[in-house]
Amino acid sequence: MIGRGRRERKARENAKRAVTAALDLVEGRALHADRVDWATARTDVLGVLDDPEQLELKLFHLVRQAGGPHGGVRRARPTSGAPELPRIEEQGDAIVVTLPACAEHDARTYTDAARAALDGRTAERWIVDLRGTGGGSPWPLLAAVAPLLGEGEVGAFVDREGGRTPWTVRDGVVSQGGTPQLQGPPGRVDGPVSVLTDGNTANSGEAVAVAFRGRPDARSYGAPTLGFSTGVESAPLPGGLVLTVATSRFSDRTGQVYGGPVTPDVPSDDPLSMALWDL
Repeated sequence: MIGRGRRERKARENAKRAVTAALDLVEGRALHADRVDWATARTDVLGVLDDPEQLELKLFHLVRQAGGPHGGVRRARPTSGAPELPRIEEQGDAIVVTLPACAEHDARTYTDAARAALDGRTAERWIVDLRGTGGGSPWPLLAAVAPLLGEGEVGAFVDREGGRTPWTVRDGVVSQGGTPQLQGPPGRVDGPVSVLTDGNTANSGEAVAVAFRGRPDARSYGAPTLGFSTGVESAPLPGGLVLTVATSRFSDRTGQVYGGPVTPDVPSDDPLSMALWDL
């Protein structure tokens, strides 16, 4: 019994430590942390430490208040089966590159597939299809189309204080704040690029849409995106849960900051046909 009591106290201490670290993240980094009375919030959350259901609920509402809709509390996702990979299709004198979402653990497989698909390909114009692309990591998607994005800064995360962490492309390598993330296909492709979005284009898809904003000869078609053009950070919680909270907004290469839906240049119910006709 003594050993069991010690284990229970240790488990409670570990849980309190994890929850406190998560609260520190939200207070210190969330986009709208100033909307929260933090003394009251911390007392409320730590007061239900022994009630997992209430703890999850209170943290969920706190994250939404402090960070907005792109965040919450969820169970860690198990690794699934084979990932959906980039697809290439010729449409007349255009090549359509379809970019599905990609989990971080599938990034290498994803970028290898993009490199193989684009190897030796040439076209008069390119179409990047982001319809239905949401969630996952932005880096494999950005790396997949690195030759189309061009060199230099293509976007950034902007925190609540206005600090910028740039996304850059150098020789096919996509970096975040100077730290390399992934190697994409080599080379550079000039010429017109059309970007297709819809209401299910979210987060990683929105990052790619934003990265093409300000690129010469790039134009977007379709419908406004879902509105999760924000970067999130995460913290582990007791019971295998993960807290995520929005801590930055996307910015394009011109300096325009987003944070909500990304509106296309040309609204269309049939953006592929419109892009093929318009270019």
